[in-house]
Parts: sequence; structure tokens; C-alpha cells
Amino acid sequence: MTQNERMSLPIWKKILLLIVSIIFFVIQITLLIMAFDFSFSYTASNVKWIYFLTLGIGFSFVLYILSKSISIHYKLTWSILILMFPLPFCMLYVLNGSSRHLSKRKMTKINTAIGKIRVNDAFEELKENDAVGGNLVRVVQHSTFAPVYKDYSFKYFSDVYEKYLDMLEEIKKAKHYIFMEYFIIADGFLMNNLYPILEQKGKEGLQIKILYDDIGSKKVMSRSLLKKLSTIPNCKINNYEPLGLNVNFLVNYRDHRKILIIDGRVAYCGGDNLADEYIHKKERFGYWRDNCAKYEGSIVFSFLMLFGEMWYVSTREKLPNDLPIDKTLTSSNGYAMVFGDGPSNNFNPAYDLFQSLISSAQKYVYISTPYFVIDDSMINTIALKAKSGVDVRILMPKIPDKKTVFYMGRGNYREILKAGGKIYEYSPGFNHAKNIIVDDSYAFIGTINMDYRSLFLHYECGALILHDSQIINMKQDFEQAIKDSEKVQYIRWKKRPWYQKLIAYVLNLLAPMF
Repeated sequence: MTQNERMSLPIWKKILLLIVSIIFFVIQITLLIMAFDFSFSYTASNVKWIYFLTLGIGFSFVLYILSKSISIHYKLTWSILILMFPLPFCMLYVLNGSSRHLSKRKMTKINTAIGKIRVNDAFEELKENDAVGGNLVRVVQHSTFAPVYKDYSFKYFSDVYEKYLDMLEEIKKAKHYIFMEYFIIADGFLMNNLYPILEQKGKEGLQIKILYDDIGSKKVMSRSLLKKLSTIPNCKINNYEPLGLNVNFLVNYRDHRKILIIDGRVAYCGGDNLADEYIHKKERFGYWRDNCAKYEGSIVFSFLMLFGEMWYVSTREKLPNDLPIDKTLTSSNGYAMVFGDGPSNNFNPAYDLFQSLISSAQKYVYISTPYFVIDDSMINTIALKAKSGVDVRILMPKIPDKKTVFYMGRGNYREILKAGGKIYEYSPGFNHAKNIIVDDSYAFIGTINMDYRSLFLHYECGALILHDSQIINMKQDFEQAIKDSEKVQYIRWKKRPWYQKLIAYVLNLLAPMF
């Protein structure tokens, strides 16, 4: 069963967007020329008021943008472009900015459908034992539903291949349901081995629900694979599509989550998708470094809520209220909080958490990310920590998957290097892991990159881990990756090729649009 196979950005939308954009640009340029070229004196007087009317519309848009509680970089970028060319960029802003924030009516509809059931939140206990940790949690809870758990188990996989093997064994043990939500599902070795297990479980009567992002999977998920998955008994497969009528030509707001839930007993979440490069069965950009986490216990309920949200948005189908949820684990040696950024949440909890996590560091802060396209506020926060003597280390790829975005990230090194921060580029290949580790006490692991798209546009998820012994494993894995990496020297960085500097300079001005 499939709702849509290739609904996002069909050819007619591409052609329509191109035609409309050209028309608006031509109109805008024509008005500009005719308003100030006296050779058109017979029409200039009539055209000028039209031209200045477009400026008035643009100015009104700018006032609206400036009044919004969004990044100052967003405000500046859009304001400049709209004042330069009001008609085309007002149109693009409407198309680009209308989908991320749903109306209150739709948000209420989603929240009512998925329900926010009360759980045994360990927040008060955490707050009493650790004020800093309590503050970190409060930052996220201010924006979204995010209980704190103590009755959970957390296992860190430094290599996604190990997670893949563990995942197959857990799926084989499934008795009730298997829910999967991934940005990318690709043909290849991984899916060839996963498919027969899912098929067998479907024949046994288990509920199987698979949600994939159509844009993320578009070039790598064949129709034959989609058809095979669709024919599994008791399996429903859908691609992410916003709730209701939504004209989003740029398809800018995607489901970037990576979640697997089994029987309400086990959940996996990390930077990995269901594709061969993540388990080293296909080489892309050298060695692919990534990691993932396995969760057990009542914390799986939070992942179930996240999946239920996107499943309802995509299908208008509610998850059953009587789904089994395992609660046999009693206690762990730390705390954990799962959170997501989805259609029912108009805030940016990851951005606030990252700022707070970095600011809380007293000894060290380690950041692993494939992209580093962030605003001045985040850069200044990181640089300030380095200036204060905190050991700041950032791990980036040496072999990028997107060169222009990589050059943009390199362009943001200056202030951090000058402040004494250390930046490394992973020599074996592509670093895709998304982690922040602080003082052996706090860690983030999930799907969120250090870039505008993840922090402000995509629908994401992850977990804040507090005082768990696995944090040391995460730290050791990061330090091993540092040993395999090349340290960026400020003098050498200044001498990077001129075209990289130019690309970084120009595109970072437009970073909020990427």
C-alpha cells in the first residue's frame, strides 16, 4: 500500500515555478527601467507609481519579517533581497516560509490526534540533583513535549554496521509491530537483507508502518523496492506529505528523522539512514563515519509519539491507543530526554538546546557535524567558550558530499580558530555523525546537523543524555576520530583557494535560503 509514489516536486511544478519566477523578475526589472529611463517619458509617469507600489509591498513584507522571532541572519537576508527585487522575493518568501509553521487549527488537530499522555517524568529529581542539567531540559520543554526518563537503557553504537546487526536481531524478535521513519531508504545490500525479515513478520500478522521522505529517497529508492515493500502483508508505506492543501514548490521542509520502533520495547535513532554507505557496503566520499543509539524501556514512548505525529500528518491515520509499551526496566545510571521538531511545533528546540549545551561547558565541548552553516550567534557562543579556556573541538568531514556547503562551513572557521578553538577535518572520508558532548556529563545524539536547514527547516529528532556512563564511550569515539583527522591551522586556512573564499562569502550571505 502506498499513498503517493513521486508526489513531491513533479515536472509540472518545476516548470510552473520557473515560468512564474521569470515573469516576476521580468516585470520587476521592466518597472525599474521604465520608472527611471526618460526615453520612456510617455509611460514613465504611469509606471513610477506602480514601481513604488511594489517597493511599498516589499517594505511591508520587511516590516513583517523584522517583527518575527527568527534568526537575525534570516531577517537580514530576506529583507535585503525583498528590498532589491520586491515582487519575485516576496513570492519566494511566501512559498518558502508558509509551510514550516502550521496554523493553530492544524496544530491543535495534530496534537489532539496523537495525544500527549502524561508519563512518569523524572524532571524534578534531575533538577534537585543537577541544576545545570535541569536548566538544559527546561529549555527544550519550553518548546515541545519532552519528558525526562530514568527508567530506560541507552546503548551507543560508534559504528552503524554494529547497529545494523543488532537491529536485524531485534526485528526478528518482534511480536506486535514495527514502525520505521527514515529520510532515505535506498536499494542495496541493507534493504535486501531487511526485506525478507519484514516480509516474514508481516505474514505473522505484525503491524508494519514505513514512512520515508520522498525527496530524500527519490534518487535511491527504486519503484521495484517500493512495490516489494508495498506488497508485504499488513504493511503500510507512505511518503511524508504535509497535512492539507500546501503549495510548497521548493519542498523546503522535509522529514529528516531516522527512527525505528519495535513493539514499544526498543527504539533506534541516530544519523544513519537505511542505505549501504552507512554500513560500509558502498563507498561514498571515502569512509562514512556515523553513529546511532539504541533505547529500551519507557523512553520508547517518546519515539512512538514522534512517529505518530508524522504518520498522522502524512496519512491522517491515528496510531491505535492500545499499542504495547514495555516498562520492565527499573532504573539507569543517568537521565535521558527525547525530543523532536515537527509540524505541531512552531519553535526550534534544537537551536536553543545547542546554544545552552555549549554555554554550559566548563571543561570541554566536542561537536561532530557534517555541515557547519550557522548564524553569528552560535559562532560567537562557541568562540566565547574557547576564549574562556574551555577545550573546544569541532569535527568536520575532509571529503564532503556537497562541496559548496563544505566551503560555506569552512568560511565560518575564522572566529573559532582565532579564539583558540580546535577544528579537525576527518581524513578517512565523510563525517556524518551529529553529536555534542560536554564535560563527561551531557551529550546530544540524533539527526540534527549544525546548519540552518536542520535547525530551522527540517523536521528532526534526537536525545539529550545526562550523566549516563555511555557518554564516556561517545567521548572516546570522538577522540579516536580526532586522531584520524587533520587539524585545521589558522595560517593555512587563510591561504585556502580563492574560489573557496568567494563561494563561502557569497553563499553565507544567503545561508538561510540553503
